[in-house]
Amino acid sequence: MAGRPKKASGGFAPLESEVMEAVWSATDPVSVRVVLDALNARRSEPLAYTTVMTVMNRLAAKGVLSRHGERRSYVYEATAPDAAGIAVRNVIRTHGDAAVAHFVDEARADPAVLRRLRALLVEDG
Repeated sequence: MAGRPKKASGGFAPLESEVMEAVWSATDPVSVRVVLDALNARRSEPLAYTTVMTVMNRLAAKGVLSRHGERRSYVYEATAPDAAGIAVRNVIRTHGDAAVAHFVDEARADPAVLRRLRALLVEDG
C-alpha cells in the first residue's frame, strides 16, 4: 500500500532532502533545471523535470526555499543555511519566547554550550 514518504534528515521527505542538499551545495540561486541535473547525475533512473519542479514549489510554499523571478524563469535559494537553521526557525515561530527560554535553560545546564552561546552573542553584538 502506498503511503507518504518517510521523513529523512531535517524532517524532509527523501526527495526533499536531496533537493535541499543540491540547493545548499550551490553558491548561487538555482533553477529547477540545475537541481534536476545535479540529482540525475547521481541516479540510474532519472527524475522528471516536473517532479523536481513540484518538490521545489512545495518547499517554497513551506518557506524552506525562496523563489525569485517570473513565470518559467524562477530561481530558488534556501531560506536557512542548513536543516538545523530551518528547525530552529520553525521551533521559534511555533513556540516563540517559550522556546528561547528553554534553549537558554538548556545552555545554562552545559557550561561548554553556555560559553559558545556567550561567544556567539558577543561576536554578533
